[in-house]
Amino acid sequence: MARIEAPDPSYNGRIGDVEFKDGVATTDNRAVIQYCQGAGYKVSGKTLNLRDEAEVPDPRHLDDGALGTRLRDAAVDPREGDFLPPTNAGQANPHGPEVVAPGIHAVAGPGPIVPGPVGRLEQTEGGGQVVITDTAEQQRRETTAAEQVFLQRRSVPEVTTELGAAVGQPAPEASEQPAEQQPEPPAGNASQADWADWVIATYPDLDKDAVRAMKRDDLRAEYGPKAE
Repeated sequence: MARIEAPDPSYNGRIGDVEFKDGVATTDNRAVIQYCQGAGYKVSGKTLNLRDEAEVPDPRHLDDGALGTRLRDAAVDPREGDFLPPTNAGQANPHGPEVVAPGIHAVAGPGPIVPGPVGRLEQTEGGGQVVITDTAEQQRRETTAAEQVFLQRRSVPEVTTELGAAVGQPAPEASEQPAEQQPEPPAGNASQADWADWVIATYPDLDKDAVRAMKRDDLRAEYGPKAE
């Protein structure tokens, strides 16, 4: 049982289920005891001075040692075996336009979403096709796409069309409906959802989830009306 003395000897009140009379109470409630210690009450004859108890480290006396494993930037320090490494890594300014990271497949962004399977296609005995996991092939196609768009400054639709044709997936064509029956494109400042709905309606062969994951400006730039 701890004896608690309030800073104000005339205090009559309660803290939790503990009642003080003339600034004094006794309890074995650990929550109340810890609260009172932190609030400057005297507990069992001792007053906890948090300023004295807490030792603030002096940064002048600290070394620069790191805990755990340091992160490695593949654009600065590339190593053999890096997957989808940046182009020109370790050779050019990692913050400059000549170092381009392909990124993860199908992530919406300024670059192209490489069409086709993640890997390579092979024919089966029955005449069908099966996707074979091939990280080297994926890396080649993703890197090629990024280099052609960001280094050679080619348009995203043009690069996407070529990469799709190489794996038997030509660029999707607009609906065969007469032009007057096709849905009108949304306004340039329409929402991303409006643009995604229009692209899906106009290009029904596209992957709907991939379209809805793209940003509005990317949808407008890749599938919207082109200036004459």
